[in-house]
Amino acid sequence: MIMRTPRLTLRGPAGVLTTVHVDESELIFGSACDEGVFTVDGDGVAQRHARVVFGEYSILVEDLAGGTLVNDSMIDGMVTVDYPVRLVTGEITIVIEKEIDCFLNGAETLGSNFKAELNPEPETISNLESTMAFGMEMQEDKIGERFQTGTCYARGSEIGRGGMARILSAKDEQLGRLVAVKVSTVESREGQEVFANEAEVLAKLAHPNIVPVYARGTDEHGRPFYSMKLVLGRTLQWIVNQQVAGDAETLKKYHPQRLLDIFRKVCDAIDFAHSKGYLHRDLKLENVMVGEFGEVLLMDWGLAKVICRQDFDSGTVAEPVKLPYTEGTPQYMSPEQADGIYRGLDERSDIYSLGGILYAMLTRRPPISGASVQHILDKVRSGDVASFDATSTKDVSSKTKPSAVASGLQAVIRKAMAKAREDRYQDVKALLKDIEAYQGGFAPSAENASTLKHMILWLGRNKVLSGSIMVIFLVVTGFGASIVQKGREASAALQSLRETAPTFAMRAKDALEDGEFEEALKAATFAVKLQPTNVDYHVLNGDVLQLLSRWREAVQAYKTALQFGNHEGARQNLNLTEELIQHSKREGKAKAKAVLFESLNSQGRKSEALAFGKSLGDFWKDRKKDLSALPELVERLESKLIPVPGTKVLMSKTEFTVKEWKLYLQAEGLSEWRQPSKRMQQSDDHPAVMISWNMAKELCDWLSAKTGKNWRLPTSAEWEAAVGPSTYPWGEYYPPNSDDGNYAIKEGGKDDPEIIGTDGFYGTAPVQSFKANALGFYDLGGNAWEWMWDVSSNEKGLCTLRGGGWISAGVNCTVAHLSFAAPDVKNGQNGFRLALSSGGGSLEVPPKP
Repeated sequence: MIMRTPRLTLRGPAGVLTTVHVDESELIFGSACDEGVFTVDGDGVAQRHARVVFGEYSILVEDLAGGTLVNDSMIDGMVTVDYPVRLVTGEITIVIEKEIDCFLNGAETLGSNFKAELNPEPETISNLESTMAFGMEMQEDKIGERFQTGTCYARGSEIGRGGMARILSAKDEQLGRLVAVKVSTVESREGQEVFANEAEVLAKLAHPNIVPVYARGTDEHGRPFYSMKLVLGRTLQWIVNQQVAGDAETLKKYHPQRLLDIFRKVCDAIDFAHSKGYLHRDLKLENVMVGEFGEVLLMDWGLAKVICRQDFDSGTVAEPVKLPYTEGTPQYMSPEQADGIYRGLDERSDIYSLGGILYAMLTRRPPISGASVQHILDKVRSGDVASFDATSTKDVSSKTKPSAVASGLQAVIRKAMAKAREDRYQDVKALLKDIEAYQGGFAPSAENASTLKHMILWLGRNKVLSGSIMVIFLVVTGFGASIVQKGREASAALQSLRETAPTFAMRAKDALEDGEFEEALKAATFAVKLQPTNVDYHVLNGDVLQLLSRWREAVQAYKTALQFGNHEGARQNLNLTEELIQHSKREGKAKAKAVLFESLNSQGRKSEALAFGKSLGDFWKDRKKDLSALPELVERLESKLIPVPGTKVLMSKTEFTVKEWKLYLQAEGLSEWRQPSKRMQQSDDHPAVMISWNMAKELCDWLSAKTGKNWRLPTSAEWEAAVGPSTYPWGEYYPPNSDDGNYAIKEGGKDDPEIIGTDGFYGTAPVQSFKANALGFYDLGGNAWEWMWDVSSNEKGLCTLRGGGWISAGVNCTVAHLSFAAPDVKNGQNGFRLALSSGGGSLEVPPKP
């Protein structure tokens, strides 16, 4: 395959700054001097501005801070584009190019190193030679600009590439939708047959977990293609690679249960294909796509073939036919595929590969590895599947190593990947049934679980009936005592019971993070009783008791832990808990809890601190208050007040800003302000949006209580008086000029589907960006819809909004137009401005929504 090195050229206002080559697969560009950030020094560059992932022929760019331009277009979220790429962050332009270095034989990249084995694009054996053959040719783009069939597709950018095809985005100009177009890149008859076969198979497999095909044809150069659903997402291989790299978000999002749910959907797809008479024959992590909304799609059906039906009872296959070569991906192919069997493959070959996928998902490494393709094939033929021992994963920190695979799932994988076909699951339904059993708290049939194991699982499924995990312990150990006379059988049973201790420790940790301290204590206590010499379990038990403020018991737990080994955490928390007892005696338990809260944070026990803080009531809120922000807030608000003619109120000349909302949050100790969205980025001078009527009223009540003045929202009548008698906030003409306000109106008065308009803003604009009206008020029309104080009498339970917003056009721009929303509604259009009653006395509370 072709090896290319990214070359970056950085340009600033004064010209070229530097040119560098990089060998990383991913970079984050920004102004921060942090590890992992490629530091770019320039105005407008955020600390972490954009992330770039370098592919072989294209790159993925993700906007992290807003305002990132790719090839002169503003992006929202992530895009994939071909080289070369022009990336603009602030005043710095980064040109990213690729230079060809050398060729490497694809087969030689399959080494024993873990990361090499998890290559995002492992070669299939049938494609190794063809990959080498077209490598240089693909530098010259021979794919047409348009794809003509019964419909017409306009070509977009490349979004993927494999050994036999390129995948491009395209627009279906008849239906106005984006699609993916897969274009063949091979000339051989065999390659063309494989490509055509995939389109035909997909056309016959209409299933929610199989990517649908729309049409096929040839481009202007005669290359065959077919179009299919465009899936925005990640492959399972990418997800596993991110987990190996220690990406916290991926580790949290794709926990074992979520992965099992994904696996079940893959099984559903294969079960459906088998029912229609097709084998996939190339099942692996790279061919499973997980969409951005959770959809799971099984891809790449190029090697699919019609099943040769068999006698399942005897487990024999009539007239097996071997070929002198194999097809598939070595690490996941079945032993019969590795033997070259072509005619005679059946459902059990795919079942073997499903077991390989499950193994790789749970252990984060391939089921079979080796120094070469031949070495891997030899292992496949001999049934030499890798160990489940998590410690065998090399070059991975303890924080990113997967949890031990449960015995039930190990049994499922072993049965699915049995060397002999008759020893595997005989259909996918049987495999699915075992996975569902495990997820439901039952023992899979493959495990051949003992009576004791079934009893433990039953008690785990029926916590209400068993009362508590302590009762589980008494029942189970009572059961154990009753069979102790059976000698070795009893010892084996009790050993099996002790091996469940890690499961209860994990339950305890999960319950701690969820703030369920009593449940955590039951689980931790059970783990200690099962393995009474385990230091970590005693420390865990002490941590739970500490959070429950049962400090004398916690002290004893930490002391017991230290009897079985030297544990720094136990020693540190023993001293802390003894201090808490003294604090409690001198200053009361509330003060002692405050000390514990701060100590949890300083130890890095953030999730426990958060859960513990929520149980502290007013302390949690009061400790965060910073009333020093109040004077600044009041000064800002009062400086913007001007009178409204014909009323007894002063009203702010601008909408309430982000900075003012931040000061309110700071003074009241509330959670930090967040950007409305990645695309709509706001500065301190923008109007605060994502504010409900309830939130605005709560602020008014708080501000009135703190200042002794009557702060509120303007009424509809007061707002109309501030606007004046014109039809539109800017006057009697339509459309508005570009300086009249922030609306989604294009030249000539047409609505702008991109919601930018002639003013040039997507989203809100900083207050006072447009001209004021005759009385000195800004943005009474456009920018943000504004909540009114009075509640609509016609729209029961709804509150009134006036003035239109940044997405408004047409009738929504008129002064007379009203909008209504529930008082708890928050969105990126709705904000407010404040009014101050100058008449004195208490304000009448508005009608209850």
